[in-house]
Amino acid sequence: MIAMADEDGFSGLEAAIILIAFIVVATAFSYVVLGAGFSASEKTRLVTGEAGKTTSALVVTGSVVGQADERGNKLKHLSFSSEVIGESVPASGIRYSLITTDSIVELSSQNVKLSWNYELEADGILSRGEILSIELTVTDAELVPGTPFTLTLHPPEGIPVSVRCQVPGSLTPNKYYMVG
Repeated sequence: MIAMADEDGFSGLEAAIILIAFIVVATAFSYVVLGAGFSASEKTRLVTGEAGKTTSALVVTGSVVGQADERGNKLKHLSFSSEVIGESVPASGIRYSLITTDSIVELSSQNVKLSWNYELEADGILSRGEILSIELTVTDAELVPGTPFTLTLHPPEGIPVSVRCQVPGSLTPNKYYMVG
């Protein structure tokens, strides 16, 4: 074997430097991967923890019916029935809102009339298997013909439910219409 003077070899020192560089890069990459894993597991824990707190949800059963006012200019009442899924909800604690393209109207308790279609216990609490009839006075919401709106029921705790509705193109005084 003939050795040539201008031929460079791969020394042990160079190999050690390259090995150390690979270890440093691999360490940095592993910290990034571990950080992403911890972040994802923390988000999962947060989401599942919050989901465990939402134990009740309201369901609108049937249709939402609107009644026109005395002039046929807008809706004055909305009527519908509701049930609960999960934990019981105090009927008086449910809040109602109407969302149009122009406004958000939170209805006060004076604009809400509750009656029971089916009540297992006369305690004012909406429980599984009970049906609550709700009539909302919505004259302040200005639900004029052709207006799309969303009716939202907010239980004291739990998941709000929204129903998309549409006022018909024309209204006859005091007539009832299926709007949602």
